[in-house]
Amino acid sequence: MPTSTQSIREIVTQHPSSAKVFHRFDIDLCLQADLSLEGACQELHLSVDQILEKLSDSEAQERGGIALDPAALSLARLIQHIVRIHHHSVRQDLPRLVEMASKVATKRSVRAPELARVAELIGKLHGEMYAHMQKEEQVLFPFISQMDQESIVAYPPAHACFRSVAHPIFMMEQEHESADHTLAELISLTNHFEPPSWACATHIALFAGLREFEVDIRQHVHLENDVLFPRAIQLEKELKVRS
Repeated sequence: MPTSTQSIREIVTQHPSSAKVFHRFDIDLCLQADLSLEGACQELHLSVDQILEKLSDSEAQERGGIALDPAALSLARLIQHIVRIHHHSVRQDLPRLVEMASKVATKRSVRAPELARVAELIGKLHGEMYAHMQKEEQVLFPFISQMDQESIVAYPPAHACFRSVAHPIFMMEQEHESADHTLAELISLTNHFEPPSWACATHIALFAGLREFEVDIRQHVHLENDVLFPRAIQLEKELKVRS
């Protein structure tokens, strides 16, 4: 558990999830890295106790993920879970990672030229993932939810812009594969997100954030590719037989 006398750098190094909390309260991981948490809070007129509480909550959430049984959920509920947990995580984390990557590349790319490419790849992920999630949320997911919840109505729904749900699913899987290639390059460039010994607090937080992002995106893609999409295709086949 972090303490008020530890420096921002020490806290981020020992507790990578703290970077999200510091970002939320505008504690600068570079400019205030060598200040104690108490000193940084004094500069920004923040409550040390409040920040420590948020840091504790963040650690507890990181340790205590809720187990999910996808097979026990309807397709509509599974979609709600994916959007609420994984899409929200992408929207919350990627802008922060883009900002940190830009800072680190600007300050450290002379010493580590690969950081410019890291920043470029994270920006690419940001644009592609946002467009990808928008297509899922506005087109594919509503279609699947309607199949799941209104299977007694005439099939297919009149508003469908494709003949089979397999068509947009194929496109989404191709985009998942593209994101996987980008992540693979990031892993290679960053030595599996392991910061060098000379890394600053922002550099450390960036790599820790990328490590967390990779874990989340793997689970995100698994739920879609291996659970949601096959079940949706199977349901469509069953509905076609009935109609």
